[in-house]
Amino acid sequence: MSIVAVDLGKTGCRIRATSGATTVSAQGAGVPGLADSDGDTRAFDAIVATLGELDLPTPVASIGVGAAGAEAAPAAARALADRVSERLEAPTAVTTDAVTAHAGAFEGMPGTMVIVGTGTVLLTLDGAGILSQTDGWGPWLGDEGSGRAIGQEGLRAVLAAHDGRGPATALTAAALELHTPLSTLPRWVADTAAPARQLARFAPRVLQAAAAGDAVARDIVERAVDAVLQACVAAGASRSGSASADGALAGAGPYCLLGGIAGSEVFGGALRARLRERGLAVVEPRGDALDGAEYIARTPASPYEGSVVRRG
Repeated sequence: MSIVAVDLGKTGCRIRATSGATTVSAQGAGVPGLADSDGDTRAFDAIVATLGELDLPTPVASIGVGAAGAEAAPAAARALADRVSERLEAPTAVTTDAVTAHAGAFEGMPGTMVIVGTGTVLLTLDGAGILSQTDGWGPWLGDEGSGRAIGQEGLRAVLAAHDGRGPATALTAAALELHTPLSTLPRWVADTAAPARQLARFAPRVLQAAAAGDAVARDIVERAVDAVLQACVAAGASRSGSASADGALAGAGPYCLLGGIAGSEVFGGALRARLRERGLAVVEPRGDALDGAEYIARTPASPYEGSVVRRG
């Protein structure tokens, strides 16, 4: 019997089926999130499309799904679990992709997972098995220090330089390589189904410019690192009850950094250094979000169960 693991994010959909020593996998397109209009339908369609690329080795025993936006749209998460369970005729567990990322990284052990990709979210599991979230409030109300935020600040700096309101920056040339003319950048962002993802496309250019020494890009990245560090402080405070930065941080460790932005040396290296300056442990993940989705599928009594919807 196969255990099917699904990692459904805004950028892509990854599915892996494991049966004994046999593993098959496929990757497809992502969706904006379960909280968006018709989120459960779009998520289901993305999962079915990616499953169509798989030759499942055996009948399905259970499915674990980590889907972006599940925490903000519980009704959509339930609807998605119902539809997937009915389609595959197997027990299905649906949770947020942040939970599956934590489960993959820590396998139910205490710690704080810091995901900085298109968005930013921190998930902390304490010794009592209590799971708490910091940020992850989406591109318009949160996601501080994220790829969206870095890309957005980079493009703002480009337009400020264009107007004469800000200093010259190497980001201008990078923006022109991505889109031209600069005067139509607002439409380039707005005329897409996922503006946050569009803004995040510029984040790698900002990171590259910062690494090369551009002062404007370096300031943007430093402020983004500060924003995520403050989220780490808040995560620790929620766990320790301490108002001091050092005490709060100590309450949430060890820390595990995940996501494309956190994986970059110029951002991730700086954040790791800031955490280690406080004597805090920064650990490598035991596995990824697919491992976490499989863990959720296999472990109905895990510490994450309060954040999981099960059907079938």
